[in-house]
Order: sequence, then structure tokens, then C-alpha cells
Amino acid sequence: MIYLLSRLIFKFILLLFFGFEVKGRENIPKKGPFIMVSNHTSYVDPAVVGVACNTVPLVFMAKKEIFNVPILGPWVKAVGCIPVGRGSREFKPLKEALQRLKCGESLCIFPEGTRSPDGNLQKAQPGIGLIAAKSGAPVVPAYVSGTNKAMPKGKKYITPCKITAKIGKIVDLGECLRAPQKRHTYDSIGERVMCSISELKSDA
Repeated sequence: MIYLLSRLIFKFILLLFFGFEVKGRENIPKKGPFIMVSNHTSYVDPAVVGVACNTVPLVFMAKKEIFNVPILGPWVKAVGCIPVGRGSREFKPLKEALQRLKCGESLCIFPEGTRSPDGNLQKAQPGIGLIAAKSGAPVVPAYVSGTNKAMPKGKKYITPCKITAKIGKIVDLGECLRAPQKRHTYDSIGERVMCSISELKSDA
């Protein structure tokens, strides 16, 4: 209920102040579980991806420091976000993500792990590869543009500007998923995921 209400509010704001547009929405599966992956340049990105995905609610993985912020902390808990320690090697968040997928929920993961300081795509962290390999869930790429201008890293206020989300077709991971589940396999999946996001950027 809180997720759907939040999504409605964010949708209104994005349409009113940012001329929000979604391209390729037909590529989003009608039901879960699936994993949406997107570039990450701004704190605004989760709201954009959440509004763009109009088929099912998404479970976001968020840095655990946010859970201690007044007002924002209780909200991210209420909408079901999974806390992740920055630079942490603990398996608990990954285990919870896999359990959520097993229960039929869908995830949103920003493979780069943190916001890009200059808008350029960064290397994927190994978490996305592990989750995709162990769950076998379809991976849907997205590229968000405009948020790095609306609220880039280091900026505290939002500037209205055009924001667009482009959704691509499910990433073909067949060869990777058939390979032994080792670190290099997870890295290969991460590379393929980032390539799919990069292709959307090129076409944006």
C-alpha cells in the first residue's frame, strides 16, 4: 500500500516537473520474479525506475545508512528495501534478495553499486552476477537520463529538467548461466549487464 501510494506521488511529480517519459515499457515482464538493472547517477534514480516499472512493485537494495535517517529510514523499511553495507562482503543482503526472488518478488539493482560521479557507466559489482546466476531470474536493463542534471552527486537540491527512462529487452545470459558458478562467471554476467545498459545509452 505504501509502495503504491509512493509510486503514485512520484509519478505525479515526475510528470509535472520533469516531463517524464518511458520508452520500451513493453519489455517489462507482466509478472515477476525478474531483476531490473539500471545506471545510477542520482538519488532520484530509484523513484524513476519505480515509476517506469508499472507491472509489479520492485524491491530496492539501498545502502544501510539510509535506514537510520529520520523519516527516510522508516519509509525505506516500509516499502521493503533491503539494506546493504557499502563495500560490505557480507552475504546476508544477497541471501535476502535471492529469497525475495524465490517468493516471486522482483528486484531493482544498480549494478555499479554507487552513483557515478560524472554520469559515465562504471564497472558492475559482483553482486548482480551472483544474484542473476543463483536465481535464474530474467534481467531487464534500463537506462535513465536526465537525473544527473536534476540532482547529480554532491548536489542537495533538485533542478527540474527532462527525465527519460529507456527499458531494453531481457539480457541474454544463457551462456553465462550454463557456466560453473564462480567469481569469473559472476563478473561475466556483470559485464554483459553493463553492456546492455550501455547499448540503451547509445540509443537514448
